[in-house]
Amino acid sequence: MTTIHTVIRRRRLQVTFRTSRTRTFVRGLTPHEALARLGIEVFDGDDEEGDFEEGLICARPAEGGTILSEWNGFAGTLPEVLRSLSAGTVTASVFVNVNLVASFDHYAGGREVLSFDPLYGGNEDGLPQDYLADRIELGLTGDKTDGGLPAALLLAERITQVRPNASSTAVAAHAVLEY
Repeated sequence: MTTIHTVIRRRRLQVTFRTSRTRTFVRGLTPHEALARLGIEVFDGDDEEGDFEEGLICARPAEGGTILSEWNGFAGTLPEVLRSLSAGTVTASVFVNVNLVASFDHYAGGREVLSFDPLYGGNEDGLPQDYLADRIELGLTGDKTDGGLPAALLLAERITQVRPNASSTAVAAHAVLEY
């Protein structure tokens, strides 16, 4: 029987954040539509992530929407970016850098719904109760969360209903956001 903890353990093997990385799940938008909401020029296809110091955002199609990924970037954590991406829909973003500074940010309809550190939960007094049952099940509550980044990515999938599929390995579009 596969339990949620088995899935999280498997994801730990699949998901690595060796550098600063952000993944943003956007429901109901194509890769081009998601990037166009940022008001920047969108290019078709893939580009080499190593060719850019920062700001490259790659958009991949997924079941239910789009997954944006940034290598060595944090645009997916910026309120102005998440407000634009979530207008009329929902987003969830998972960020971590090389110093293990991490964040989970969920926006709906241009407004922040939930924000917390998926590695070190700490004080949860001000957190909304939205998705509390999911966070408990995934090990994303308490002083030091058990689920970590793989669990945060699963929570992003649940909230947005955007899931990676076979087409998610190919970058459909990319853009560079200067911030």
